[in-house]
This record gives sequence, C-alpha cells and structure tokens, in this order.
Amino acid sequence: MNILVFNCGSSSQLFKVYENNDEQPFKVIASGKAKNVATRTQAGSQIEWIIAGRHGSKKVELNSHRQAAEENLNLLAENSIHIDAIGHRFVHGGEYFTQTAALTPANMELLKKCFPLAPLHNPNSYGVIEVCQERLPGIPQFAVFDTAFHAQLPEEALRYALPRGLALEHGFRKYGFHGLSYAYVSERAADLLGKPLSALRLILCHLGTGGSSVTAFKDGHSIDNSMGYSPLAGLVMSTRCGDIDAEIVLELVRLGMNADEIERILNHESGLIGLSGYSSNLAEVIVEAEKGNEDCRIAAEVYANRLKLYIGGYYWQMDGADAIVFTDSIGTGSWKLREKICGGVETLGIRLDKEKNRLAKPDQETFVNRAESATKILVIPTDEEQVILQEVLKALGA
Repeated sequence: MNILVFNCGSSSQLFKVYENNDEQPFKVIASGKAKNVATRTQAGSQIEWIIAGRHGSKKVELNSHRQAAEENLNLLAENSIHIDAIGHRFVHGGEYFTQTAALTPANMELLKKCFPLAPLHNPNSYGVIEVCQERLPGIPQFAVFDTAFHAQLPEEALRYALPRGLALEHGFRKYGFHGLSYAYVSERAADLLGKPLSALRLILCHLGTGGSSVTAFKDGHSIDNSMGYSPLAGLVMSTRCGDIDAEIVLELVRLGMNADEIERILNHESGLIGLSGYSSNLAEVIVEAEKGNEDCRIAAEVYANRLKLYIGGYYWQMDGADAIVFTDSIGTGSWKLREKICGGVETLGIRLDKEKNRLAKPDQETFVNRAESATKILVIPTDEEQVILQEVLKALGA
C-alpha cells in the first residue's frame, strides 16, 4: 500500500509517499516541496524532491497550488509510483469538522463553506483535492484538520467579547491552528524531556515562511493559540498582519474599501512584506536589515516583539513552562531569531546557550539551553505529514 500525503501551506506545498511492505512499514519512498508558491520573495518558485534516493530540483513558475499539485503528481507518474490512498492537510474545519473526514461529495460541499475561514489555505487545499480526484479517480481521500488539535480550548480562551447571540449565530470564536505540527512536536518534546505529555507545560512556536503561531499547552492539550477565528490573527507573518486594532478595518470601510479589498490588504499585502517592502521571507529581511535597510530592520523588530508578547503571556498564564519549542522553517532555521527571543530573560529562569543555538541544525532535534536553565529550549523539526499518515491509517482501519 502506498499513501500519498499533501501538505499545503500558504506559500508552500509538501508531499510524501509512504510505502508499506513486510521489511519496513510505511517508509518514505518519495518526497518533495514546492517553494514560494503564488507569493512574493526575492527567490523564485521551485520544486525540490527525493525519489528512490535520487535528488532533483527545477525552477518553475508556480502561480497556484493546483499548478504545484499537477507538477508533483507528474513527478510521481514519471517514476511509476502508484497511489492507494491520499491524505490532505486542511487548515480550518470550522464547526463542520472536528476530526478526520472522508472526502465524499457531501463533505466536499461542506469544505467549500470553510473557504472564508482560511482564505490563504482552504481554497488552495481544495484545489489540490480536485486535482487529485481528476488525476487519480476512485482512490480514497481524506481531509485532516489543523483545528481539531484545539478542540479542547477552554471557554475563556475561545470566546470573543461580542454579543453572545451574534457570536453563536455566526460561529465567531477562536479555533486555533497549526494543530498537526503541534501534535507532532508536543509528542517529541515529551519524549526528549522524559516526561508524560499530560505533566508538561509547553510553549510551542510554529514559525513558518507563510504562517506562524504560538500555542500554550498544559494538562495534555492546547489551552490557547495566538491565531483565532481565522489564521489572520496573532503573530506578524509573511503577508498577514496578525493582531491589529479592529477600528482600522472599520476606517478602511469608511474610506470606501469593500470586503475583498480589505481581505487582500490584510492577508496578502501586510506582515513582513508590508513592513519591509522587500520580502515576505524573514531570513531575507534579516539579511537585508544587516546591510542597513531600515525598513527591513523595523520589520524584523516588529516580528520579534509580537512573538515575545505571546511567549511572555503564555509563560505567565501557565505559571512558567517546562520548555519552549521552536519548529518549522523559521523556528528551526533562524538562530538569530531564537537568540533575540530567548536572550536577556535570565531572571525568568530561561538561559540560552548561544553556541549550541548557533550550531543547531534545522533538521535535528536539539536542546539549545544551558544546563542550569529552568525552562528548556528545544529546536524540533516538525513532521505534519506523519500525523496525516496516522490519521489516514485510522480512517482506513489499517
């Protein structure tokens, strides 16, 4: 049995094919990543892959996730890799989905209703699903939801201070996101710390080249997440503004902008690209800032400041933390950001080992704290595809 997993981010698309055989159950036989899909960076879009141990890459214009999916499926067809089932990451299931769902015609219609909840993600994932249904008809497919991880958010975290009837009627509440990543790294953190997951207080930082968020984790489940009703809230992101005063949106309406225009500004033209005017990629922004670009310097500072606010708030909320975990491409790849966030807070019992931090490799699990640090600092590469695989296997009854 071969299971294909698609993981669509806002600006990236990963795939992995897991093969089950008697020698090694569900090993990865093919994997790849489409980078800079339909986004603005100094680097162009490209696809990188490893198939049967052979590495390859090519630069290709990727204006949509549908196009990226076509390219990735072509790679699998060219290498004669057959597929028996497919799992898809779907960011926001709203109130319709709280667990993995088979992609029946009825569920496909419900997925469409979730488009407005995550406009940078849900339509893209849906487009990939459609491509797979067209190219691989009859193969069972499943959607696995990021929001499911946060299903146990307490009322005080998920409720907005809006008129109760209005909020209930329209589902205005916090959902929380990046759940697949948090499911994986929280389990790995527990293993590395040698403690049961239910006994840990964790601050989990998923910092990607598209979206970023922070989760407070206690008593075995998520108790808060920086994102909200949609993935727009919280941290400064690549093209998303994160938290802003709602009055700004009202003022834009008064200035004559419609909902689509405002959505474009907040989701596509804000964040790092809006602040810097240079790039939506933090690594590129930092490099340019070090060359003297003042707009890029301010963008990097705003990004770090917002992240500090959330980590500090969750640290207070949980009366400390056993560990702060950094994951995804920026979280594991930027030692400069980790040093900026975790340096200078020694009175809180957080002591960063600068040398370990600088030497930490993005693809390796690493403690980057000093031995006496009361709160451990962990770099853990995420594996959302592994979580999707396990959900597909459960759904298949395998």
